[in-house]
Amino acid sequence: MKVRVMVFVLAAALAVWAQGRSGGGGHPSGTGGGPPSGAGMGNSGMGSSHSDTGGRPADAGRPADAGKPAETGSQAHTQQPLKDSQIHGGAFRMLEKKTGMSSADLQALYASSGAKNFGQFVSAVVVSKNLNLDTNAVLDGLKTQSLGQTLQSLGVSPEDAKKEAAKAKKEAKQANKGS
Repeated sequence: MKVRVMVFVLAAALAVWAQGRSGGGGHPSGTGGGPPSGAGMGNSGMGSSHSDTGGRPADAGRPADAGKPAETGSQAHTQQPLKDSQIHGGAFRMLEKKTGMSSADLQALYASSGAKNFGQFVSAVVVSKNLNLDTNAVLDGLKTQSLGQTLQSLGVSPEDAKKEAAKAKKEAKQANKGS
């Protein structure tokens, strides 16, 4: 009996030790692929009559984004950084004229805004100026809502919100063509 227990303990220890090794195939060390730590050794192949995974793949139940950087699944909103071509483009120059702000001020405003990308930022600023709305209120609204929803929450009718957003997008596109 003691010999059987000792063989089982050694086999289990060997299986645990081997999980951290990347000997070619399988998952790299530290990325999982098996049951979580302390989940049992029922699937060690040493004559166990049951399986802890119930016949499912070892990664069943793991989130689809397991192994990816934490920011991809944990943040509700990730803002795209400004590119030099955007900063020096026609749409940015148009914003400088419309707002009277410098390039540095606009870059800081973009960074603090709720806009997910430069296009949404341009549309929000243009719409806010065209409708005489508080630009900061529109940009703050983008942190939790779409541009249309934000405009409606600020008292703009759904029809006007849609029309003004399309108009702003067209205006930005024309400004970029002129650059």
